[in-house]
Amino acid sequence: MSPRVFNALAAVTVAIPFLAWTNVLPVHNVRASVLDSFYVADYTQGPSTQYTAVPAYATFVWQEKSLQGFGNVRAQIGNTKDGTDQLFELKLVRITSSDANSINGEWDVFKNGDPTCAGCKGYVHVSSPADSTQYLKGYVNNDKVGYSFIGNLDPNTRRDY
Repeated sequence: MSPRVFNALAAVTVAIPFLAWTNVLPVHNVRASVLDSFYVADYTQGPSTQYTAVPAYATFVWQEKSLQGFGNVRAQIGNTKDGTDQLFELKLVRITSSDANSINGEWDVFKNGDPTCAGCKGYVHVSSPADSTQYLKGYVNNDKVGYSFIGNLDPNTRRDY
């Protein structure tokens, strides 16, 4: 390889990280500790159930317009029809797209620790910081089961930087 080509490649290698840091994409962080509604739709066996005022933990952190981020919803459902408690956990395992207020991707869902939906398609939408009510809502499903949730963000927990 000629010295001229080598020097050009070296310059590009040094410039790429510098250019990436000069145009830093915004990062967003939101949290909720109660879901107003958690909905489970069973497309194969029929009954769908909506739960209200669900104790939950939901947190999402993502970098806008990138595939970098994290998301988790954990909802404790009590007083079900059969009298048992149920724990649902929805894990965002791969982001396919994102912007300032939403994340699309693949999710794994667990009910009482057992997987119910692996690699399911879904999204979460978070209200804009300018909106008067700060909330998040999401939907995850495959052809057999679907989950949706909505809840208000905890006060002063949205961070955009």
